[in-house]
Amino acid sequence: MNQVRRWASALAALCLSIAASAAGAVEPGSDLATTIRAERRHAIERIIFQTTGEIESGQAEGKRLAEAFRGRAIARSYLLQYAEALQDFNQAIELDQVNPQYYEDRAITYLKLREFGAASRDLDMALGLETKRSSSFREKGRLAFYQRDYALAAREFARALDTASGAAVVYSAVWLHMSVKRGALSGEAPLAAILAQLDQSQWPAPVLQMFTGALQPAEAVAAAASSDPRSDLMLKCEGHFYAGQEHLIRTDAKQAKAAFEAALATGVTEFLEYDWAVRELELLKEAR
Repeated sequence: MNQVRRWASALAALCLSIAASAAGAVEPGSDLATTIRAERRHAIERIIFQTTGEIESGQAEGKRLAEAFRGRAIARSYLLQYAEALQDFNQAIELDQVNPQYYEDRAITYLKLREFGAASRDLDMALGLETKRSSSFREKGRLAFYQRDYALAAREFARALDTASGAAVVYSAVWLHMSVKRGALSGEAPLAAILAQLDQSQWPAPVLQMFTGALQPAEAVAAAASSDPRSDLMLKCEGHFYAGQEHLIRTDAKQAKAAFEAALATGVTEFLEYDWAVRELELLKEAR
């Protein structure tokens, strides 16, 4: 099966449908958005309470206990409690030292703490345990991108794309494109081929349309709308982040900064684009 046919098969059912209108659109600063964020925080805190109970009960052992620590760590990470999350991932790894997911999870936490060397070591461990782990290649690409090593990021995202399936195919191609363009590198990501396989009424088709020149950044952000208010905020987080990347490709730092700030305003801390937007703002500040 050739690459395009493989993508077509993997993309049969992808992501979130875009509403025909923005009737359900949520402004990040609105009362509704505040309520949604409060509900999300309450749900995450409930997970922390439940997993803490399981951990402290003494009834969970071995891999079950490791999963409890991982669950609490992820929840704490969503609340931006990265130091606490790191401690829980340490416990999970101590209990199950051959699980590549745990090393990848801890690497993501190190990345958020900007401990790049530790993140790299954990990703190498994850890939040592599972040599074709697409998500770990993705994180190695993001690690390089965070440090402005776009050539290395492009190589890692290409490896992620080669081993990806489902929605990861689309995003790996998008990140490869961003690395190539930000680094002014030779070569192209296969965005047009992938876009041709997508339902144009589904997200993230507008992101690919923007990166291939069919949409302007503002139009891509406008397309990030859903009749479900919760999904709407998630789409906006991604839409603003990728618009910010396009602005940086066009060397428009002012518009990029506004886009990244808008991504953070959604409060969708679960998405990797959230911390990536934080990092881009850090780098923009350093560049002034």
